[in-house]
Amino acid sequence: MKNKVVFCFYTNDHEVNLGIAFISALLKRNDIESELVIYREIKGKQMDTPEIIASRILEKNPQIIAFSAMTFNWGHIRKVISALRDNFNGLILVGGYHAIISPDEIMAEPGVDGVCSGEGEIPLLKIARAYNGKNPVNYDEIEGIIFRNDKCPAESHKTPWVIGNLEDFPYLDYEIFIHENNLDLRHKHLGALSPAGIFSLPVIIGRGCPYKCTYCCNSVVMERFGGIKKFIRRYSVDNAISNIRKLASNYRPQFIEFFDETFTRSKSWAKEFCQIYKNEIGLPFTIMNRIDTLDEETVSMLAESGLKLLFFGLESGDEDYRIRHLNRRMSNKTIISGAKLLKKYDIMILTFNMFGMPFETKESMQKTLELNDIIQPDAAFGFIYQPLPGTKLGNIAYENNMTLPPPEGDMWDFHSPALDTPELPATYVKEKLEEFRSKFSNTRVVNDLYGRLREIASDHSPQ
Repeated sequence: MKNKVVFCFYTNDHEVNLGIAFISALLKRNDIESELVIYREIKGKQMDTPEIIASRILEKNPQIIAFSAMTFNWGHIRKVISALRDNFNGLILVGGYHAIISPDEIMAEPGVDGVCSGEGEIPLLKIARAYNGKNPVNYDEIEGIIFRNDKCPAESHKTPWVIGNLEDFPYLDYEIFIHENNLDLRHKHLGALSPAGIFSLPVIIGRGCPYKCTYCCNSVVMERFGGIKKFIRRYSVDNAISNIRKLASNYRPQFIEFFDETFTRSKSWAKEFCQIYKNEIGLPFTIMNRIDTLDEETVSMLAESGLKLLFFGLESGDEDYRIRHLNRRMSNKTIISGAKLLKKYDIMILTFNMFGMPFETKESMQKTLELNDIIQPDAAFGFIYQPLPGTKLGNIAYENNMTLPPPEGDMWDFHSPALDTPELPATYVKEKLEEFRSKFSNTRVVNDLYGRLREIASDHSPQ
């Protein structure tokens, strides 16, 4: 009997996990069955419980259960593993960013049999082929998995397995999301435009981000993967277009959302891609990008090819703080001119902003409001800083005893202050965030943005 793999991830927002979609595509190419259970806690909808999710997983009769965990949701995943512990005799594996950054913490959880220390395509394929219900395989033969056994103790950080050429592997398997509860994709909560009632498909054209922002775990993962050359990879233009064309033809979305963190990292690549995308795909799209990498030629090209909304991390409006403590070497002048350029070409802007960071002051937080006031984004999202393990800024917070005890019931919460210092009390951070949100992401602002996006999307509704 062939092994079945059941994936599971937690979400309080979207119903897509691109990592799972990539691994599932490879398993299916090799005739290994894969299914999905999503643990949902989405505001305004009926919420799942760990016990319900464990039951749904077991109903699918898996031999291997593979969880994808981020640091923010590991507390939820471990509760499902606890609920499975006495009712499942197969393998329980955990992958995702938190597994890469904190493998020992995950292996300390009773019930976890193995941790994926890098990308999971080949490691999980090998396990699924070899597992016989008792022993996964000769442990030395599986690169990138830390098993709980005498030969490979949990403390051993095995070398991660990393894809070299992306095009050697199949692209996203969206069917696993459809089959998850037998709903058409347009009835699911996909991407950032879903709350607006827009059917968009999240895609990527590469993997990895080259920047080393001190608050982000990308720099930690880059180091674990062996440096920037192994971490940063991109599809060829022709292959990227082919992948997106197939998805657009199969599912007929109204928008494409590029989840890459630095869409225009290579301007020559982006120029060639956009020229072909405009002619062969023709759907409006959104991107994430560094504001300091934009020039008029690039913005004009993006607008002409269909870019309608750009997300970028402003993070702090205090130029000195942003450069010194976040390693984001861009001036306020550059941010302001970049925003003006986007507005010139009718590209909507959404900024990401953080509050309550180490060594931040009341004055620097006020500058975040002021800089957003100057650039006037179409909306701005505010979050409370969380000290991610292994990151430079997180280490500073822990070493200087700035952190508060975790919130009851969950380790991470973007709405609750993680730090508390005499210079910046947690209560003040929360008040400032609410002030920011009431101005830049209130109901009127968000509905206005959604309305403009819906008007664009209506031109691409299926006939």
